[in-house]
Amino acid sequence: MSWGTVHTEPIVPLGLIGLLGLLGFFFCLLQFWVLRKKVGRGRALLISLFRLGALLGLIAFALNPLRITQREHHVRPTLAILLETSQSMKFPGKGPGRTRLDEAKEVLLGGSRPLLKSLTERYEVKIYGLGQSLVPLEMGQIASLSAGGKQGDLSEAIAKIREESPVVFLLSDGKLSWHAKAPDGPSILSIPLGDPETYKDVLIKEVKAPPMAFREREVVLDVTLRSYGYKGILLPVALKEGSRLLSARTVPIRQSPEEVKLSFSFIPQRTGPHLLTISALPQVDEAMSQNNSVDLPLKVFRDKIRVLMISGSPSMNYRFMRTGLKNDPSIDLLSFIILRTPSDILNVPLQEQSLIPFPVETLFTKELGNFDVLIFDNFPHQLYLKPTYLENVREFVNRGGGLAMIGGPNGFSGYVRTPLEEILPVILTQKEDYRRDSPLPVQLTAAGRNHPMTRLSSDEKENARLWAEMAPVDGLNLLRAKNTGSVLVETKGPDPTPLLTVGTYGKGRVAAISTDYCWKWYIDRVAQGKDPWAYFKLVERLFRWLSGDPTLGPVEVVFPERAGGVGEEIEIKILVREGDVKAAKPQVSLSVIDPDGLKVEAHVRPTSQPDRFLATFVPQKPGNYRVRVETPTGSLEEALSVSESMEEADAFPDHERLKEISLATGGKVLNQSDDLLREVEARAAKEVKRVVEERRLPLWATGGSFSIILLCLGMEWFLRRRSGLL
Repeated sequence: MSWGTVHTEPIVPLGLIGLLGLLGFFFCLLQFWVLRKKVGRGRALLISLFRLGALLGLIAFALNPLRITQREHHVRPTLAILLETSQSMKFPGKGPGRTRLDEAKEVLLGGSRPLLKSLTERYEVKIYGLGQSLVPLEMGQIASLSAGGKQGDLSEAIAKIREESPVVFLLSDGKLSWHAKAPDGPSILSIPLGDPETYKDVLIKEVKAPPMAFREREVVLDVTLRSYGYKGILLPVALKEGSRLLSARTVPIRQSPEEVKLSFSFIPQRTGPHLLTISALPQVDEAMSQNNSVDLPLKVFRDKIRVLMISGSPSMNYRFMRTGLKNDPSIDLLSFIILRTPSDILNVPLQEQSLIPFPVETLFTKELGNFDVLIFDNFPHQLYLKPTYLENVREFVNRGGGLAMIGGPNGFSGYVRTPLEEILPVILTQKEDYRRDSPLPVQLTAAGRNHPMTRLSSDEKENARLWAEMAPVDGLNLLRAKNTGSVLVETKGPDPTPLLTVGTYGKGRVAAISTDYCWKWYIDRVAQGKDPWAYFKLVERLFRWLSGDPTLGPVEVVFPERAGGVGEEIEIKILVREGDVKAAKPQVSLSVIDPDGLKVEAHVRPTSQPDRFLATFVPQKPGNYRVRVETPTGSLEEALSVSESMEEADAFPDHERLKEISLATGGKVLNQSDDLLREVEARAAKEVKRVVEERRLPLWATGGSFSIILLCLGMEWFLRRRSGLL
């Protein structure tokens, strides 16, 4: 459809154009009045009219007349078709022997008049496969398309095509990722695939397990089962370690669908990694059996860390460190606090005193070997411990025990020339080393940034922030570290003083805390209304390290948050600490053993940081893998569970999710029995676009306009010549 109109766009003001027109008219009238006496009234009138026509033509150019023509074009609307191709589309659909992807192909390509062909005749159709990524498809590729890979992200796909198409035609079983709250993109018309009424499956939906377990302590695993398509059956569920049965339950399934919660408990008898499997017996006609079992790696440690703490006097430091130790259920604490010394004079008979005597002989001759860690908190040993008792402490550390010495006025100076001077990681002096001046801020050292004890967060920046927020300390023991010791925390300033120094002696570990004001790291957070979890974390890691906890050893292995599936490369981060870091080129070897006990090809490469390595391997089958890392100073073995490469264990067709998505976008859920072409046309008709093409032609740009002016001027010249005026 087209039409045309004439408009003017004056290049000078209209008042000026009118004035020029009037002047031209009066000029021509005056010319007529003069010429009528010379050439007669008729010829004078013709000459004046031709002159007036030429002047009016020139004045008309100032009006800038335009001829505007417009033509309307109808543009075919664009329709995007999203066909889900993820792993769940290979499961049974409606009808015998058909998958959900087969259903989708039948919707698009089936019948004497295929829907896809009809759509391409009316619309600009763009077809996409929606899996792990959005892949453009040609019409000829649909018939040979196969299902596989991870679930698609519908929100991300819509964001990519929202400018292309106002309407999206979605074929899916509802197993999609969707996180848009208030989408402003296209309307989604969805066709649900799969049959919820005939789908059958039993799966383990969730397993809740403790992050660690302890030897000879009961471990409870909470399991959630989900069942589809089964009613009135008894389902056997078992907990195994390898081929050994640990526990078994029988669960009644009364209706479909149904979700059942149950618990397993067992008591591990050895420490180290345990590879557990929870499995439900496969049922007849199940859609898949891979989700009937879950592999669960579990680390088992010693049941309790036994700590003996002796404090020289009541103090805030004792109070909050004791709170931190009591806060950890894996620590069994026995503490003594000295309320009076043997030199104190009391005018009260011994039998009437309520304080118990300090059982020093029993503790340091008979019971010391039953503890894992010994703490001396500002403890003046001269009044209580014989030299032989300090010899026993040195031997206790040499055999693998842990010793922590906490500073204060009585903390370090009294241990000069005793057996403990040899094992402490700091240099002792006979001079009074305790000072209490203005508070000094604290900071991590380079060694502290890598040491497991002071790693309060796995994120390096977050860990640095936590330590930067630690409160300044007041009281200090002015000590220096030995060459064999590592300073982890120190005061900030031009002459830093060690606050936390660690070292080893024999098979044991030793820590020197040269301040009695680290309790401020707790109370300052509370005063700010914040959770003091960082202080508790430090106390926990301090005593785990002292007890020789293998998880805080010289090697740390960090698995990805979500282990990859079969056939996907898995990256493992390896952190080498302490002695290995000081080596010019730390040597790291990696061994990966698959569920069948066979070695898997694995690669280790260094990173830009000398203490960090990156290892990779590709699992070829599901199950539990053993990962062993070895360095010159230590080794560590961990377990990693690898599952099938599926977006979810639950492949039940989620038609309610499709309904939620369609309604949220202003669309609609369609049934395969509906007149799909009519539904699409009704939605797409609102999105028809009309484009108007406009052309603007200035009339003065045409040859005819100039011809008229020249004709008027030429006729005037001719008449003047014939009349003898030229």
